[in-house]
Amino acid sequence: MALAVVLAMTTVSQAGAGTASAPKQPNIIFFLVDDLSAELLQYMDAVRGLGENGTTFSNYYVSNSLCCPSRASMFTGQFPHNTGVATNKGSDGGGYSAFEKHENRTYAVSLEQAGYRTGYLGKYINEYPVAAGYHVPAGWDEWHVAAGGGYSEFKYELTRYIKEETAQDKPIDPSDGKYLTDELGQRAVNFIERSRRHAPGKPFFLQVSPFAPHSRIGVQAGQKEPRFPPARRDRPKDQWPAGEFPHGDCGGPDCASIDAATELPAFDEDTSDKPSWVRREPLADSVVKALRKDFRDRIRMVQSVDDMVERVLGALSPEERRTTYVVFTSDNGFHLGQHRLLRGKSTAYDHDVRVPLLVKRPAAARHGDLSVDAIAQNVDLFATFLDMAGVRGEPRDGRSLLPLIQGHQVGDWREAALIEHVKPDLAAAGEPDPDADEVQAPANSAPPSYAAVRTAGELYVEYEGDPRPEYYDTVTDPHQESNDPDNARTAELARVLDGLAGCGRPGAPDCWSAAQLPQG
Repeated sequence: MALAVVLAMTTVSQAGAGTASAPKQPNIIFFLVDDLSAELLQYMDAVRGLGENGTTFSNYYVSNSLCCPSRASMFTGQFPHNTGVATNKGSDGGGYSAFEKHENRTYAVSLEQAGYRTGYLGKYINEYPVAAGYHVPAGWDEWHVAAGGGYSEFKYELTRYIKEETAQDKPIDPSDGKYLTDELGQRAVNFIERSRRHAPGKPFFLQVSPFAPHSRIGVQAGQKEPRFPPARRDRPKDQWPAGEFPHGDCGGPDCASIDAATELPAFDEDTSDKPSWVRREPLADSVVKALRKDFRDRIRMVQSVDDMVERVLGALSPEERRTTYVVFTSDNGFHLGQHRLLRGKSTAYDHDVRVPLLVKRPAAARHGDLSVDAIAQNVDLFATFLDMAGVRGEPRDGRSLLPLIQGHQVGDWREAALIEHVKPDLAAAGEPDPDADEVQAPANSAPPSYAAVRTAGELYVEYEGDPRPEYYDTVTDPHQESNDPDNARTAELARVLDGLAGCGRPGAPDCWSAAQLPQG
């Protein structure tokens, strides 16, 4: 009988149908950071605090470990093979030109129609143009977005569209030397204050998407500005420009004591058992030295993200704390020397696809600290936001995480995550891809196109043009160091991948059914 009650609660939550007696719609704040790998979370006190009387997902995977396809999956609730957004560049089957057709069907549109005041701040979709008379996508009441200059954190332009105040002139503001992550934090606070003034009694949805800790682009040898540019206050005191701490701010630990070579599992590991595109010679000492600096700078960068989260949450009134969900995640992870890969993402390894997902529940709905090990994906966020708002949405590739966030047991949950990748064409027209992996010999050693399945205890990858798969038992080998392509499990996982690779298309199984493993 108890199981039937729980399943009934789950069914109601999945439907998200509102009733006359339904409670007031909650506010939703969504922090989406850029390239935040899971190991950085330990250095972020405010973000980790979201797990206190909140829900932490330990098995959350992105559908594609590249910025634009991943973000498209979040906005639409669909896998890349269904959005058609394959890369970051319009000349290569991706970017804003591939995503633009979806703007009328994002969660912003549904939430605005449900009575929410909505705001977007920061990085949007690769190649979105910030220019005079800029286009504001459907569903957004405020639009504060930077283009490629945002990667530098200091040299950017930021739109300032506020429907009630600046809809006619659509101003664009210069950076004036302000660190972008800090500016986004202030604008987020301003959004909350304006929502009280312009839409009293209405709920709000606020998405804050800093560029940090993404690297800046156009890095040249010998430049003083770091590849990963922290706020000036967080830089070492004896370097230009001087920061506030002797070795910079790493969130508690002395930055000088932090070493990527020991902190990052599988750093410089022997890759002779890996597919040919991974195999490399050991990292040179000069490379390891540079990666150590990069790792510390990434930790310094996320201090401003942590400050931003703390600042925004501090702006909530006691009543707003009682009625606000706060969601924090990243569009993908990042590698920095693991498996002898230099700097980048795009792989199916956990450091690139398994990222933090934390949800702070409204104070009025406390259930203690919850940890969820069910497999979740970024395609679930669309349905989750609508469910939080009590909105019934059309079925897409994902499913609402709200029952899990609230501590319910859910039967028939996904057992396999799908990860896709289309190898970008580095020669495609347009500006350089800011997410292009930095590779080393042998030449052309970026990941080929692939499709992969991640289960609770396995990773299985099929590469285009390679008859041999890649397989890891992630229970005994959690950092994917020992490839076992002849394992007997590969045949079964190949069948699962066949079902997932085209799921949701006409004549193919739906993506939820395809994500179940065969019984027996």
